[in-house]
Amino acid sequence: MTRAFCPGHVSCIFQPSRSSEIASTGSRGVGIRLSLGAHASVVPKDGDTVVTIDGTASEAPVTRHVAEILAPGKGFDIVIKDDLPVSQGFGMSAAGAVAAALCIADLVGKSRDEAIMAAHEADIRGGGGMGDVAAIARDVPIPVRKAPGMPPYGIVEDAGIALGRTSFVVLGPKMTTGSVLSDPKRFASICEAAESTMGSFLEDPSVDSLYRFSNEFSEAAGVEGPEVSHALDALRSGGFRAGMCMLGNSVFTDAPLLDARRILGPGVKGFSCLPCGRPARIIRTE
Repeated sequence: MTRAFCPGHVSCIFQPSRSSEIASTGSRGVGIRLSLGAHASVVPKDGDTVVTIDGTASEAPVTRHVAEILAPGKGFDIVIKDDLPVSQGFGMSAAGAVAAALCIADLVGKSRDEAIMAAHEADIRGGGGMGDVAAIARDVPIPVRKAPGMPPYGIVEDAGIALGRTSFVVLGPKMTTGSVLSDPKRFASICEAAESTMGSFLEDPSVDSLYRFSNEFSEAAGVEGPEVSHALDALRSGGFRAGMCMLGNSVFTDAPLLDARRILGPGVKGFSCLPCGRPARIIRTE
């Protein structure tokens, strides 16, 4: 058995970009790598690959595609446990793909670079995020995706800002990235909103700018659901900064979790973690 952990990732601003080449498909944007993420354990087996996610057998197209790319014709038992909810803007599909890819690559003698590229391809083809893998692969707390895709096309740099412990609050039902980006009008509005807000953030990268331009982006892009809009207003009225997690019915905020629950209601699902500069990594091989 091989085990691995991969940090999650929240996009605060993102500008999706499609290309004829998978390596250059992705997004520009700025986000937060998280100390919470996805844990994978992988065991080779005869027969078909079986994927279990958070205790439930799953079709898991992203994870299955990772196995097919790295080890065609081979079977694995893949178990993924997520620290954060899926389809809520925390990059769990990408984190799970990277963690599983590192395990499979270790088992079949492939390199780390091959594992990361397989995870990127699987996440793009499987309808997951468009840039989470590239951000996760850059071991800095606040990665800025200046050009979409993976090397040599993609460019990811460190924002160079010190973001402290951050709370993440889930407010509504799942929001799948593919369902949002498949709408041409929403895709266009997201790209347009990102063009100006990304430029403004890069002119003045700071914690205040991260929140301010994330707010401007989500409002201009029209991606805020009513729960998110209400939560952002309530947290700001309470004296805290907050932004939308892309793409999910969830927010990130500098309000301590107890304060966030006091403002938004004790029934909301919340998490607290630090920005993470540590790499995705193999934890143990047995």
